[in-house]
Amino acid sequence: MAGFKDFYQYAWATRVVVGKGLIDGVGFEFAKEGAQRVYIVTDQAIRGTGLVDRVEAGLAGGGLEVAGVFDDVPQDSALDTVERCAEAAKAAGADSFLAVGGGSVMDTAKIANAVFSYGGSAREYEGIYTLPRANDGLGAPLPIAPLACIPTTAGTGSEVSMAAVIKDPESKVKLEFGDFPLFPRLAVLDPDATATLPPEVAAATGMDAMTHAIEGYVSLDWNPHNDARALHALRLIRDNLERAVHHPEDEEARGNMLIAASLAITMSLGITHSMSHPCGGHFGVPHGVANAINLPHSIRFNARGGSDIAARYRDIAEVLGSETGGPDDEMGDALADRIVELTRSLGLPQRLSEAGVPEAGIPDLVQGAVGDGCTLMNPRETTEEDFAELFKAAL
Repeated sequence: MAGFKDFYQYAWATRVVVGKGLIDGVGFEFAKEGAQRVYIVTDQAIRGTGLVDRVEAGLAGGGLEVAGVFDDVPQDSALDTVERCAEAAKAAGADSFLAVGGGSVMDTAKIANAVFSYGGSAREYEGIYTLPRANDGLGAPLPIAPLACIPTTAGTGSEVSMAAVIKDPESKVKLEFGDFPLFPRLAVLDPDATATLPPEVAAATGMDAMTHAIEGYVSLDWNPHNDARALHALRLIRDNLERAVHHPEDEEARGNMLIAASLAITMSLGITHSMSHPCGGHFGVPHGVANAINLPHSIRFNARGGSDIAARYRDIAEVLGSETGGPDDEMGDALADRIVELTRSLGLPQRLSEAGVPEAGIPDLVQGAVGDGCTLMNPRETTEEDFAELFKAAL
């Protein structure tokens, strides 16, 4: 997994602005992207903090109009939520979207924007590179309305990615979307936006960011551009996550975690996410919590998959201050133990059973993990039997 890559592609289409107090100037920044009548997407908890009022004032200060506010996004956004949001934005005469919230809010805004801009239903855009294109689907994607994001958690990195995950409640499956137009035009990383973040949410979302960085670094689709981002994201997480959780008044730590989350995100993940998606789909386990529980088990499994895979885990172990010497399996165990130590210090659940997953649910979880797209990019091939053992270990 080292050397020169014969082929890879790298894209970062989002303009990122970072700094304290930038919420107050969001209208000035978003106007640069062509926004005029902005539809705000958020959830009721965020709206209750007063942050959306401040965002509205920031938009008005930049000469933009607020067309309306959609604040009905649940913890795991669903297909009907997306379509209601798109319909409401159209009825309000909006020409752009601004997401103020965590991953579920930002993903809702992304897919609502696709439905708003292209018509149709959310479900028909599931998959990779599915958005409408010119020249019978062979050309460039058709234009989409401007989208800006103000993340209120430091975890998903959705504010700078072309991916989104939306739940289908009927099938209890999390649907994955990915295409270039879904990149937000603007991301505003302001530590003020995470000032009221509960410590347990800061912990879970921070572990989501760590999982992105680790899985992206060891993925079959690794590349030097993502390597640089992943390793620096891990340095920032190492130095700031516990501070941000245990000392929420620490603006520097919160700001650095926002940067870490935006650096860590990648399209190429692995079996930690394959395991976590059905945990959320079937049993409502928060995504960051599921990742925190599943990550050590996937590390132990993958590190036994060969010296090339283990070599990349050694890089991660070095950054996180874990033991890097010894045989591959011992190094993998030491790194996994370091992750367990961290999640325990953050007060997160250590087992899926603590998060509400029953043993009887393992067959459904295995089927979900096997069929998850992230499994394809895992560095070690994983069978149904492997997933069954991994879930039993995590339970």
